[in-house]
Amino acid sequence: MRKIISLVFLALMVVKNVSAREFGINVNFETQSTPLEITERKSMEFPDLIADNATKNGAKCEVYGVVNSGTNETSLCPGQIGRMGEFKISGAPNGAVTVTHTADQTISGLRFSTNSSAQPVLKPLTLDLKGEAIFFAGGVITLVDKSAAQTNAYQFFYDVSVAYQ
Repeated sequence: MRKIISLVFLALMVVKNVSAREFGINVNFETQSTPLEITERKSMEFPDLIADNATKNGAKCEVYGVVNSGTNETSLCPGQIGRMGEFKISGAPNGAVTVTHTADQTISGLRFSTNSSAQPVLKPLTLDLKGEAIFFAGGVITLVDKSAAQTNAYQFFYDVSVAYQ
């Protein structure tokens, strides 16, 4: 027991000769804010929509860069292809952004939405070394009330927004 106490006492004497100090440094930090911009390069375009006596409520025409399938019973534009909207996103080089595309509007029996479920489209993108990226926006027009739809030119609206992640 006496040896243990002597060793503890000896260890405390060695610790007594330890020295520590705290040192500081100065760091300059600056935040820079690069605004995000959205530029429409090509507008979204639907082909001409047609409904005849066979066309049923729920028939649709989609613009996603592919040919619309179906018959005149289920499609408002069978065999046709529309053009997706093309947008240039500009901001900080290598910046991570999220693009949000929303649409849900009904006019006289026709409904325009981002997709069949009318859910917003969220797309993460990384801007290139120039601070640019391209986003393509599509949509769908659905016949929701055939009795209310009339031969007419319709104008629908949609939103495209972008935010840094």
